[in-house]
Amino acid sequence: MSASVELGRLECPERGSELLALQNDILEAVARGKPLHDTLDLLCRGVELLAGDVRCTVLLLEGTHLRHGAAPSVPDEYVRAIDGVEIGPAVGSCGTAAYRGEAVEVTDIANDPLWTPYKHLALPHGLRACWSTPIRARAGAILGTFALYFAECRGAGAFHRDAVRASTHLAAIAIERAAMDEAERRRGAELAESNARYEQLNYTLEQRVAERTRDLDQRNVELAQAFEDLQRAQSALLEARRLASLARMVAGIAHELNTPLGNARVLATTLLSRCEEFGELAQGSLRRSDIRAFISDVSEAAVLMEQAIASAVASVGSFKAVAVEQPASVRSAFSVSDTLQYIAHLFAPALRALRGTLVLDAPSGLMLDSYPAALQQVLSSVVDNALVHGLAGRGDARLELGANLVAEGVEIVVRDNGAGIAADQIDKVFDPFFTTRLAQGSSGLGLHVAYNLVHGVLGGDIRLESQPDVGTTVTIRLPLSAPLRT
Repeated sequence: MSASVELGRLECPERGSELLALQNDILEAVARGKPLHDTLDLLCRGVELLAGDVRCTVLLLEGTHLRHGAAPSVPDEYVRAIDGVEIGPAVGSCGTAAYRGEAVEVTDIANDPLWTPYKHLALPHGLRACWSTPIRARAGAILGTFALYFAECRGAGAFHRDAVRASTHLAAIAIERAAMDEAERRRGAELAESNARYEQLNYTLEQRVAERTRDLDQRNVELAQAFEDLQRAQSALLEARRLASLARMVAGIAHELNTPLGNARVLATTLLSRCEEFGELAQGSLRRSDIRAFISDVSEAAVLMEQAIASAVASVGSFKAVAVEQPASVRSAFSVSDTLQYIAHLFAPALRALRGTLVLDAPSGLMLDSYPAALQQVLSSVVDNALVHGLAGRGDARLELGANLVAEGVEIVVRDNGAGIAADQIDKVFDPFFTTRLAQGSSGLGLHVAYNLVHGVLGGDIRLESQPDVGTTVTIRLPLSAPLRT
């Protein structure tokens, strides 16, 4: 199960790294197969530590009743009192949120009608306000609730909302994974029970038919052979899955390296052709303008070739740790316009092959103190994604690269008029290994790597908007000075 909490819509982006660290802790716990209660307990404690002024609970929906999931800082007496409560239109914050399927924020438990039957349980423990949000499965079903309790009458702040949005998503991942593990355990138990019954039956039959004919012995041999064949088939299936996973990874690496290496090859061919032309000119009389033009063309091609090769080297580095680690990058002051010009030159051949139009709009004096190689890799991934998934096969292809100064720093926009993305897939585009072209060489890593670079190395934010058959717009917002890397 792939997962990535949507931190791009944070109301407190400056604390996004803290939520990202909590996400990694929870996903690691899920991956390691920790018990659900321990994982939810870790999530609650993590949010309490980050927020500092809340107590968290997770309740699990079983039928129409809420059962205790985790509540590390809430008194046991209160936990026992609400364990098993039936949801309804006026059952506190959690019971009402699960019933309505929407967040319920109560700023004053003592006087809110939703809490009238239950306030005597909460108030003695210093619980004065409560915000509860449904935890939804991937398919939309309600799995439970995540609640923040406050010691004073108040509403949730911006960071509380960020934390709840991230926490409900993480809790859903943990709950669904636990359900899958439990289903697998039950299937294993049923299989073991079935095998045990089979062995017992076989033993009984052997006792009863010890003097049976050779035909029954032959049938037993055939049954053993069938079981052996089944085991071999299972082993072959596991090996096929392993090879398929390896093939996807190799295809992903090839996809990421194909663009910069292909451009380097095109530039080398162009450079060789230009040298041959100049050699022909050298057979006659050369003018200074011919020499200057040749030197200019060769210099520009050499610079672009070096940049394309450097981009390929950076892409190789990104595969060392796709999910967390970032490639090394040198920090410097650089022009956003120059970076966009480089990207435009890099992808110009591919756009010309589509007979498309490139529009570049960026002021020349816009500077960043950041990591140019990381930004180049982000823009390369975004533009390549637009060309491969959006503009391929469209006769009126149009790609826009723009940048401008905004209050938060610099806003870079990549817009295309391509095929667009279905609404049910927009939330998944930054997930690792998510792609609609897996069988066609796409690894599903490009936008995920771009997302991690923007939120990590570059200290910014990236979001995507799209409509089918209209196009896609990717907006990247970066601070004028990137955070220092330690």
